[in-house]
Order: sequence, then structure tokens, then C-alpha cells
Amino acid sequence: MDKISISLALLGLLCLYLSALAVYWDSVKFFTFSLLVGILSLIAWVFIPSSQTLAAMKVLPAVVNNQRIKGVAENALELTEQFLQDKLESLMSKEKSGAEK
Repeated sequence: MDKISISLALLGLLCLYLSALAVYWDSVKFFTFSLLVGILSLIAWVFIPSSQTLAAMKVLPAVVNNQRIKGVAENALELTEQFLQDKLESLMSKEKSGAEK
């Protein structure tokens, strides 16, 4: 996608340069054609995503909607909650034993 984007940008700049030459040559048809192609290619260049964006658009929905990954995330959350609860209980019991002395 990056090569297509670079090609469109170069085509747009070339056509805008040719339209400037068409003004010098007093050619209305060539000026109109080159200006139109230049503007359209620059507009297309703006809206074409980069390779990284396109990969994210294709890969992320598949990863997010994968049930196996959702199960792993839920298990990790449960283990984390259990670990934190155990740590909290151990801290509370240490505080109680320290307060009793």
C-alpha cells in the first residue's frame, strides 16, 4: 500500500507540474486534463491507508473476536483477582497480628 500511496503522490505532483506547463503553452484541454488527474490522484493519496493501518484494520477484528483469546483473557482476569484477594487477606492478617502485640 505504501508504494501505491507514493505513486499516487508523485503522479499528482507530476500532473500539477504539467498543468503549469499547459498554462505556459496556452493549451486549455491539456491544462484541464492534467489538473483533473492531478487533483484526483492527490485526493486518492489522502484516503489510501498505510500498510500498518490496513494491517490493523484486517487483523485486530479477528483477534478481538477470537473466542479462544477471550477465554484466556477471562482466565487471566480471574487469576489476577484471586492473587490480589490473597495478597489483601495476607496483608490484613499481618496488620491484625501487628495490632494485637
